[in-house]
Amino acid sequence: MQIDWESGHGPFTAPISAAGSMLAASYAANSAGVTPWWGAAIAGAGLVGSHIAGRQSGAGRGSLALRAAAWVGAGAWCSWALNVGPWTMNCLSALAAGGVALGAAMAGNRAAQRRAEEAQAAEYAAAAHAAVQHEHRALAGEWSARFSRVSGIEGVQVVGVEMWEHGGMTLEGRFPEGGYTWRDMQRCQDGLAGDARLPNGCSVEITEGIDRGSFLANVEIVNLVSGAPKTYPDDYSPRSYDDGLQMGTHRDGSECAPVCRQLTGIGTGRRGSGKSNLMHVWIAGQVRMVDALVWVIDLNGGGLALPWLRAWHRAGRPGRPPIDWVADTPEKVRAMAGALLRIAKARKPGYADLMIEHNDDKIPVSPEVPAIITNADEIAELYSTKARRDPILRQAGDWLIHVVELARAVACNLMMSALRATQDVLEEPQLVVQSGLKVGMQSDEREINYLMGWGDKISPEDMPEPGTGVVKVLDAPARPFQAYRITPAEIARIVVATAEYRPELDELSRRAAGEAYERRWENSDHLFGIAPQPVAVAEPEAEREPEQPVREGWTDPTSDWDSPAAPASTAEPASTGDEALADADAAMRRIHERIDEAAARGSDPDLDAEVRGIFEASGIEYTPSAALDAAVEATEQPGGDPRKVIVFEIVLKSGPNGIGPEAIRDSIARLHPDVEVPHAATIGRWLGADPRIHQPKYGRYAVLPTNGDQS
Repeated sequence: MQIDWESGHGPFTAPISAAGSMLAASYAANSAGVTPWWGAAIAGAGLVGSHIAGRQSGAGRGSLALRAAAWVGAGAWCSWALNVGPWTMNCLSALAAGGVALGAAMAGNRAAQRRAEEAQAAEYAAAAHAAVQHEHRALAGEWSARFSRVSGIEGVQVVGVEMWEHGGMTLEGRFPEGGYTWRDMQRCQDGLAGDARLPNGCSVEITEGIDRGSFLANVEIVNLVSGAPKTYPDDYSPRSYDDGLQMGTHRDGSECAPVCRQLTGIGTGRRGSGKSNLMHVWIAGQVRMVDALVWVIDLNGGGLALPWLRAWHRAGRPGRPPIDWVADTPEKVRAMAGALLRIAKARKPGYADLMIEHNDDKIPVSPEVPAIITNADEIAELYSTKARRDPILRQAGDWLIHVVELARAVACNLMMSALRATQDVLEEPQLVVQSGLKVGMQSDEREINYLMGWGDKISPEDMPEPGTGVVKVLDAPARPFQAYRITPAEIARIVVATAEYRPELDELSRRAAGEAYERRWENSDHLFGIAPQPVAVAEPEAEREPEQPVREGWTDPTSDWDSPAAPASTAEPASTGDEALADADAAMRRIHERIDEAAARGSDPDLDAEVRGIFEASGIEYTPSAALDAAVEATEQPGGDPRKVIVFEIVLKSGPNGIGPEAIRDSIARLHPDVEVPHAATIGRWLGADPRIHQPKYGRYAVLPTNGDQS
């Protein structure tokens, strides 16, 4: 117990102290034979001094009266005690009663003072609010009329105005009766900005209010999102994975720092939009976390990791590397993905007691059990249509998707980037669906709304310059922001400042990761700049597989994505819907040509052999007894329509919630513009007859869970 000797007495200690002092003083004076009038004289002097001190300190009337009463009572008792003796029963009883009365009076006086102070503070606040309201009354009236005029909702009122320090304001609006919500006003954002004649680049952002019938309007008068970018903060203090990941600033000047503890993240943007800078900003926040390890996947020579590892090497390799593992080849990516999946599966049962101890269904991250954040740059190199034909990359991609689906609670997470937010680049819809953090850098309206959803009304004007974008966390509205700018010099400073923050992988996870983790730094000197970059050996011309015929007018959107760091595999590629359709189209076109020629000649005994060659060249199984009949039936009967393969692939990738026929038709039209889109009723008939398909909701089709691994 520590006593604060400088604190004042309260309603309990003051009476005890006063009674003890009076008893001791009266006993000493009585023993010395002091006359009784001295007690009254000393108490009077104390009363005068206490009154003067109270007036100087600003004490109220109640406090002054209480002090005077206390001194009068003390003087009267001391005089009585000097006359009859302090140890008589009457004197002691009177002293105890006086102490209790003093304590009660002090408690009441303190309560009265507290109420008076609260009332005074409320008066000051009301006066200040009235002054502000008076100052902004014209502004509130102007915007009330604007909200009503642009939205067509009569009676919208602005009930609060908060001015920003840097050129803007937040208006609190309230709807009239009629069941309106903030979404009704959000649809008018652009119109409000135009009606207010805001400068180019400035906008009005509508968000949720304090209740369902209110809204907040962030009005940007000075364009803060564009212009000179803000550099990454120079505060390199330790942080946790449970803290926000600092990314940039919003239009109102607040920091954009979403908490990513349970969120898979995906960032997209066209070339030059600042997407790579954003990835470095993510890593900068991650290396400051004392309870997280940073892994990197980059099939473009490990480029994302190079500034960090080379800065660490040039600084003399202090502490541990800022990035714990780098995968820059397909084989390394598969090794990392497999290790991450094994860790995710081992942690949940392995740390069950730890979760029970903390009364949580998530592993509590700490330096002893760190989170693992895998940053994958240009994820299309794993999930594009072309990449999925490589068996090594396909297996690695499947394992990473499995991690996304099951590793939320065990703190194994992915942060990804992609050049475009389209299905031909991101063939796996799970990546978009399961990403709770979505960041779209400068891009066109169609792609950014494919990523965020059309309900947020995002437009290119919200991201006018490189480094600007929008961020969406779970189901919250997407908000524009400007990402911090980070340079190699800043990265070098962060690496040195955070060298002692980085934890080691826990023993349970290390055992699960196995030899792949122990050998992760083999053949990696080029990452530190102490060895040349490995050069891929050109594949011998004779060993290359013959090119498959493709549909006329069709081009692979990833046809120019070959990279020396990611050589194409020579293994037999897995068949996809695009390949099947291309093969079938080419084969059927040539079969019909041969049929037409044979009909013109009358008969051809070598026709069967020619058809066999056509089928074999196209990689399609040939049945000699009914080759032509099967080919004709494939084009005439729904059961053999090659478009069914595409339909099933789209349903398979749509997830457990399924997809409707119209959405399937839109996907076919977008991905395969040269294919005749089947009618919605035809799609429904195909899927209804497929035993692998069920309807989780009315009008939506999904693959049965037990058949989820089929393709």
